[in-house]
Amino acid sequence: MGKIKTKSLRTSMAVTFLITICVIALLSSITIFAANQVQHEILKKRYMTINSPDFQMDENTGNYILDIDNNNITWQPLSTWDTVVYYGSYAAMIGLPVFYIAVGIGAAAAVYYRKKLRNPITQLQNGVERIQEDNLDFHIEYDGDDELGRLCCSMEKMRRELRQKHKALWESLEQRKLLNASVAHDLRTPITVLKGYLDYLEKNIPQDKLTEDMLFDTVSSMQGAVNRLELYVESVRDIEKIETIEIEKRSENVKLLLNELRSNVLQLAGNKEIIISNDITVDKIQIDKGVFFRILENLLQNALRYAEKQVSINLSHKKDFLILTVKDDGKGFSAADLEKATTVFYSNDKEKQHFGIGLSVCKILCEKHGGLLYVGNEKEKGACVTAKLKSF
Repeated sequence: MGKIKTKSLRTSMAVTFLITICVIALLSSITIFAANQVQHEILKKRYMTINSPDFQMDENTGNYILDIDNNNITWQPLSTWDTVVYYGSYAAMIGLPVFYIAVGIGAAAAVYYRKKLRNPITQLQNGVERIQEDNLDFHIEYDGDDELGRLCCSMEKMRRELRQKHKALWESLEQRKLLNASVAHDLRTPITVLKGYLDYLEKNIPQDKLTEDMLFDTVSSMQGAVNRLELYVESVRDIEKIETIEIEKRSENVKLLLNELRSNVLQLAGNKEIIISNDITVDKIQIDKGVFFRILENLLQNALRYAEKQVSINLSHKKDFLILTVKDDGKGFSAADLEKATTVFYSNDKEKQHFGIGLSVCKILCEKHGGLLYVGNEKEKGACVTAKLKSF
């Protein structure tokens, strides 16, 4: 019965009931044979009486021949016990096979349910109940290679996908909370500045206390605060666009991709040296080129911002992943930076010349592309950021 789990439902059912039929047939045969033997033994014990026997002599042989007429035979009646046993044997020959059939079918159904149906059905039922309770922290474990096994496998796959989407939704909500908190916090500063300058102008303009230079400086400062607000709003819009972007992978020629990469990098290099190396051995890879260059641009700009003289870019391809590594020779990430570098609007720039969305954008894009973003430091000097993108 242990092999039943590895067979299809139809095959395992046929095997189970074929075995049951064979067992029923064997038991029924044994029962009928035994009942016949019992009847035979009972009949052997009784004797007959011949009334008015008719003896005739054979003229050829001289032997006497007994002519027996059935009407002249009287059989000894069976005892009460023998009668009960004799006719009880008939009942056994009919009743026991029927009993075997009923019990056999019931036993076969019970074994089939226990071996084949109970475990997967119970797991599926429990799984559905937990999903209804919005609980996805469970596993469906059934290794049967049959229809129910495939159903359990599909259910487990669906559970994992739901859990991932559930997790992504909560992460998105948490990111949204952080975004809202950052917006409220960071908008407060330029708004406070604007209010201060407006109060300053309101008090001094009516009294003609402002010189032309003072007025010009005040207006310039206010314009700077307004520009900062505009940049901040654009940064928020960028984050919202990134969250809704759809990944569209296409087969890209590696050689052409590298040529385009070199062309784009040279435009951003400035006075820093950029070293590009390629360890990709395949001719083509499946990626979303627009997403790839968006990640490259953000990582490169971040590296150039903190590099002293040099930035290195390396491309490689391992286990169906395109790996982009960007290193710089700057101070590297501090402990706080490593912990919060990919958080939206985190920046260690005390003067707030940029809004710290580059690495968070890269993290979101890598995850949408089926990969991850790793942030770390080189052993000797500088930061090292690696983006892994699924390329199939």
